[in-house]
Amino acid sequence: MAAGVSCTALALCAENSQIANWVEAEDWAALADVVPGMERAWWFLTIVSIGLNLAPLLLEYRKIRS
Repeated sequence: MAAGVSCTALALCAENSQIANWVEAEDWAALADVVPGMERAWWFLTIVSIGLNLAPLLLEYRKIRS
């Protein structure tokens, strides 16, 4: 589970780094094209990652209760 959370965090940091590079280069066209779509994608993928990391805990909890 730690690896999944770490990969999500690293992916978000990499995306923020890329956006920072575009801002420094004043590449507003790249920002306007990429950021709106990627924002939705990162939210979705982060929620999926959280769900996948919670699944083993929930399955273990159900196993203990049974």
